[in-house]
Amino acid sequence: MGHHPRDRPGGVVTRDDGRVVVACCRVAATPLTRLIGLLGTTTLDSGDGVWLTPCRGVHTLAMRMPIACALLDGDGVVLAVRDPLPPWRTFGAAGARSALECAPGALADVGVGDVLRLGPARAPRRPRRPGG
Repeated sequence: MGHHPRDRPGGVVTRDDGRVVVACCRVAATPLTRLIGLLGTTTLDSGDGVWLTPCRGVHTLAMRMPIACALLDGDGVVLAVRDPLPPWRTFGAAGARSALECAPGALADVGVGDVLRLGPARAPRRPRRPGG
């Protein structure tokens, strides 16, 4: 099965102060990929996540682990945060246009009113050569 062009891996989610929140975030932009989200995931690395768009709310029905979730408006402003969001729960917010799902603890320092941005993956820095 092919991927929608907007269902891409490797984006970086940062706060408005530039701090990285999720280092490797894929975008779920089709009805199927939004429905799936993190379902079926049994472990989640601390730097991984999924940005669901458009999205007014999420569920953790049939999930085997808690996740962290932020619901955002159309400008990336955080409307609500649950960290952790246990299995078998629903979570929504008026005005939500997208959601960030990631590992528990990743959103510990993210609060309502913060701005999150999804940008391209950063190229790894090459070590400098001595004397050059």
